[in-house]
Amino acid sequence: MTWRSLSEMVARSTKTQVLALLGLAIAGYALSVEAHMDEDGYEALCDISAKFSCTEVFRSPYAHPLSHWGLVPKESDLDLGLAAAGIMLYSAYFLAACLWAIIPFRKIIFLTVATVGACFSCYLLYVLKFILGDFCIVCTGFHFVNFSMLAVAIFEFRAVDGKGAKED
Repeated sequence: MTWRSLSEMVARSTKTQVLALLGLAIAGYALSVEAHMDEDGYEALCDISAKFSCTEVFRSPYAHPLSHWGLVPKESDLDLGLAAAGIMLYSAYFLAACLWAIIPFRKIIFLTVATVGACFSCYLLYVLKFILGDFCIVCTGFHFVNFSMLAVAIFEFRAVDGKGAKED
């Protein structure tokens, strides 16, 4: 491994960490909104109007996909909301970026997880636009992070070292 390829790997790792921290911040805010949205008088900053309401999106059955799809019972411990799942996903991205050099098959794992995340974002965008007919700025933040993470994963997967050979 050359100095250049090492510095490029660190740069990509840093991009992953920054995106993961952004995703964690968005997921943390979403978790806070979910925790308080049923309180009297609470108004989330992300509720702009009736057609731009994150709390309405978070109240929908689509906000808990595992129970919505019938994979787990509603309100069980495994019935994770999108915010909790986001915290787990972005924490895993951050941790993986910190341990990048020691993870076997890191490129294919990163590309696979990022692809699944982007595909799930496409599904959620469809639900948001065509089923719920709403707009959620918090959701848009999640999708931005997921699509950006896919771009970083693609660049990482296609990276070559200074000799023209694919990096491991």
